[in-house]
Amino acid sequence: MAYIRPCNKCGQRISMREMRAGQWVAFDASTQNPHKCGKKTKADPKIKKLAKEKLKEKISEGIDLGYSDIEVKNPPPDKVEEINSKIEEVYNEATEEVYETKKKKTVVKDEVIENQNYRDTSYRPKKSEDKPRDFMWYFWRIAIPVWAFGIINWLLGCPFASCN
Repeated sequence: MAYIRPCNKCGQRISMREMRAGQWVAFDASTQNPHKCGKKTKADPKIKKLAKEKLKEKISEGIDLGYSDIEVKNPPPDKVEEINSKIEEVYNEATEEVYETKKKKTVVKDEVIENQNYRDTSYRPKKSEDKPRDFMWYFWRIAIPVWAFGIINWLLGCPFASCN
């Protein structure tokens, strides 16, 4: 992976390239020479030539349908039928793959939406949805602290009351 940007110190165009170990090294743009600030280098014509060749290779690559145009200029009708059936099979397979991929994407999208909705709803009711408090709620709110106070008083040797 690489990207081109101006040097922070001298302003010359440099190509930042990521090495195998993960470090980034600055090279002069369109060359294989490491960048040294203030030193101008000419663009390497081999680099541009290699880039053009790679582009031509990508463009020239096609899809192999299993037959050659060179073999027969005027194929018999049964051969044409066979070729057309192969093309249709490949097209149908590609269509099925696209359909399956879209189906998977919608399933994943639905799961993401469902998870998002699950996170949005909490297990505690909102303040407006709270149940009205009854007598038992108030009873236990008072009974537990009184009970705890009694136990602490007994453990400390009854400093808050006269124990016999």
